[in-house]
Amino acid sequence: MSLYDAQTVDSCTWPDTPEGRMARDFIVPLVKHGSTAYVTDRTTFQVLALDGLRLPLAVNDAEYENSALHSTFSRYITLQMTGVTAEAFGAARAAVMRGAMHSVGALLKAAGINKVVLVDHWLVLRNLHSQPTGEQVDRITAFLTERFPHHAIVFCALNPAGYAPLLNTLVERGYGLLYAAHTRMTLPLQEVSKQVRENRRRDARLLEAAGYHVVDGREVPDCEPRLEELYRALNGGKYHTNLQFTQEWYRWTLRQGLLTYKLAVKDGRVDGFYAHHVSQGVLFSPLFGYDLALPQELGLYRGLVFQLMNDALDVGLTIELGPGADPFKSMRGSVPVPRWSAVYTEHLAGPRRLAWRALQRYANDAVRPPTVAMLRKVDGDAVVGFGPPRTPLVSPLGQTPLEAARKVREQLDALEAALDAAARLPGEARLQALSPLSQTLHNWPQPMSRVVALRERLTKLEHEARRKPAEPQGPTPAEHARRLLESATRWGDTALVAAHLGEATAPHLKALVEALRGAAGSVGVVLTATRGDKVVLVTAASAALRGLGLDAGQLMAAAAPCVDGKGGGSPDVAWGGGSRADGVDAALDAARGRVRTHLGIES
Repeated sequence: MSLYDAQTVDSCTWPDTPEGRMARDFIVPLVKHGSTAYVTDRTTFQVLALDGLRLPLAVNDAEYENSALHSTFSRYITLQMTGVTAEAFGAARAAVMRGAMHSVGALLKAAGINKVVLVDHWLVLRNLHSQPTGEQVDRITAFLTERFPHHAIVFCALNPAGYAPLLNTLVERGYGLLYAAHTRMTLPLQEVSKQVRENRRRDARLLEAAGYHVVDGREVPDCEPRLEELYRALNGGKYHTNLQFTQEWYRWTLRQGLLTYKLAVKDGRVDGFYAHHVSQGVLFSPLFGYDLALPQELGLYRGLVFQLMNDALDVGLTIELGPGADPFKSMRGSVPVPRWSAVYTEHLAGPRRLAWRALQRYANDAVRPPTVAMLRKVDGDAVVGFGPPRTPLVSPLGQTPLEAARKVREQLDALEAALDAAARLPGEARLQALSPLSQTLHNWPQPMSRVVALRERLTKLEHEARRKPAEPQGPTPAEHARRLLESATRWGDTALVAAHLGEATAPHLKALVEALRGAAGSVGVVLTATRGDKVVLVTAASAALRGLGLDAGQLMAAAAPCVDGKGGGSPDVAWGGGSRADGVDAALDAARGRVRTHLGIES
């Protein structure tokens, strides 16, 4: 096990993986240049290496003006006091509460409550924590308590949705759990109400309707001062948080691609932005800002939040929106999830251990219950996992974000494979196979890009299955007439075309008769076709044959009785029909006999 500081961090080796390279690019500059090169909080970053793990440490001593990210005092006293107002609790009660908090705060300061080592601490990036085994936790604890004997060892603000196993391991190894805060999350296939879907649908149109384009931050040069201004205006004033980011932070994280920046741009001006990162199946945005001077009717905040949520849900990831604006976020489908800090103090002096135990009771029994009450007013039965900390902890979402992401991929892969199989089926069989797939795809909770593409393919396959097959391409009537004439029965200069055409269409039969009766020479025609169980009969005689005294009516009179039918027409063409399909051959023979008899030819 090794510990690296600003002088030695360059000698630290990192796993040659995308995650390892990202960790190196993010942590090494913080260790070498110090936190204040990038943020207003003062803390000392180091790197703890054991086995294949590389854990960033934030070492704090007495920085009580730091934000809640690095100051235990700020998390539990300063920020809590900002919410104790006369408007919220009444003047008298607020005064008593603030007085009590001042007293608690004085005791905590006297006990050096900010003297901590934050383990696996990624500044504002979340969901990047490792999952050390119990044996590794023992080694980490032993090493850090020896190296920092006067510091509490803290794994800070862990989310049980993804890190319940780690929290359980820490408790088993002697760590105590303190309620830290809450966050808000939405699973990719989470069922939502009709009202939530309608809210999202309206939010989706806001940015475009207001004339904004959402662009990648790398496409907007020299945007860092504007990003700093927008973030500071929102988070330094409206929400009274202390942590701010320098312009170097924005340049560094943009240039290195450590965060993905999305900017709302109109007429060349950046009016809003957010930045996010993805880890462990979760997309989280640590930075968000917009121009507070613009009218609310523009819907800039709502539009940016929709875009942020869509970035995650469109690719099957869980979205973590963080705390704040709980009613708004609840109406977009997010649910609250608690976060817990795990603290080890067994190596500290007795008074300091007592101070931490008092803080544990304060956090769990005084800070947590009002938060739960507030959330129940907003989210009702969706408030899960906020009870007193008891192990084993489990994900309050019912599954981890990684499990949810894997489930989305598996379901979409299965649907794609089912569409491939259906595409190989003909007609009605294909439609039957597509029916349940259509129901699944059109009821999908989130209109992901991949789902939209699968819907389009399904619709195309349905149309193909319903399309009537093209009629087989046979010979043209003129070509058919030529072939029939070539095979006709001949007696000297007289020819008789006698043939059964099967399922010939009416247009083809009519055109064929016209072509045959117009042929040169003495030609008689007797053709039969079928229409289901009926027989169509047509006879014709050329002008030369009629000159010999034989016409279409005489041919019809000879053939029709054989199919139990009758017919009539002119001397050149006669049409008829019958009901005996098995009499077709006899009808053709009867017509041949009639011609031979008329010509005086013996059989």
